[in-house]
Amino acid sequence: MKLFFYMRSSSSKSAKIRVRIKDGKKELYAVTPLEIPVQYWNQNGKSYRDKIRNRIEFLERDWYKDQLEALADHVKEEYLKLKWEPDSNWLTDEINRFFKPEEKPKQEPNTSGDLSESGSLFKFIKSYIETSKSRINPNNGKYIAASTLKKYTTCFNLLKSFTDNKPLNFEDINQEFYKNFIHYLTSEKKHKLNTIGKQIAVLKGFMNEAAEMNLHNNTSYKSRKFKILAEETDNIYLDESELTVLFEHDFSADKKLERVRDLFLIGAWTGCRFGDFTKIKPENVKNGYLHIEQEKTGEYVKIPLHPVVDNILKRYKGKLPRAISNQKFNEYIKDVAEAAKLNKLETIKYTKAGKREIETKPKHELISSHTARRSFATNLYKSNFPTIGIMKITGHKTEKAFLKYIKVTADEHAEMLQKHWESYNTKPEENGK
Repeated sequence: MKLFFYMRSSSSKSAKIRVRIKDGKKELYAVTPLEIPVQYWNQNGKSYRDKIRNRIEFLERDWYKDQLEALADHVKEEYLKLKWEPDSNWLTDEINRFFKPEEKPKQEPNTSGDLSESGSLFKFIKSYIETSKSRINPNNGKYIAASTLKKYTTCFNLLKSFTDNKPLNFEDINQEFYKNFIHYLTSEKKHKLNTIGKQIAVLKGFMNEAAEMNLHNNTSYKSRKFKILAEETDNIYLDESELTVLFEHDFSADKKLERVRDLFLIGAWTGCRFGDFTKIKPENVKNGYLHIEQEKTGEYVKIPLHPVVDNILKRYKGKLPRAISNQKFNEYIKDVAEAAKLNKLETIKYTKAGKREIETKPKHELISSHTARRSFATNLYKSNFPTIGIMKITGHKTEKAFLKYIKVTADEHAEMLQKHWESYNTKPEENGK
């Protein structure tokens, strides 16, 4: 008795695998419910294609191969038990009994959107990223942001690089994996501590999503030892005098830098994120207020126009310059700050490649699009504006997170307290008088 798998030629991207049994002159035929991408099957329709373009496709092809080899073993074993002449209906029944679609609803691989019950973490992540492109964020009712998809893909690529594209299953995510992955990101990739923490956070997110889909019961990643590493950063901000220097600097000879300067100032006086302050339209401004639905959170905010913002909007007749990429903006805003001579030396400390690093750089080398938003929050806080009011605009959920976000030095805190005392405008009476 010999068993063969074959695929009929098809113009579609995938086709169902068929089974043929030959025993002497007797032949049985049946169709399996398993569809395989035609790219994994030789043109003669009788065997797997050996040359696969990349490692992920190789793993996926092997998943199909394992399924069919297991099916062949099952059918051969049942065939040898028979004491009567089987027909093609028997073969169809055995195939259906093997796949048991009512008990294994996730037998199809991730190319069709489903996942195998024992499927690898890699297969889940690949499918999750693909479906996320059309997934709605329940927090704001919008499609998943491109920046979020980028985070998913970055983590996925690092995991593949770490494992050398070998299979990674849900049950592999344990304390030993954690230590080895951290070591890899630290020693080989030489990432900063907070960058490493972000990858761990995304990985834990993948595991949580898969757990909610009942794809695994691994809880090792929830251990307190499976930490999201983080350290406080020395991000800069521009105080109000530095923002004034930017505003008053003449960029008329370089319109590109002038537009970038103006967009940055709008972010610094509204607290909007880059994705929001670069998309302000005339209809967002009404009666001296900026009305905007935040792209990231979906929350609506109403912000009174600062005189600088009002000046810029009038200069552009309510229609801001065409937005550029965040990457280009971060490149140009450094040129803007350098031209305006924002050269104050700043000391920044961070952990990279497992070592504590200390650098001193001029402020213009450290500025970025996000400096605008941090400047807004820090300057308002220093002016004794209620913290809860600032948080309503910045979107911080806790005061603890907000106070970590702003950048106020010990000297600035002391100055704030001194101004607070002076605001009383009273002097204590001398004893006995």
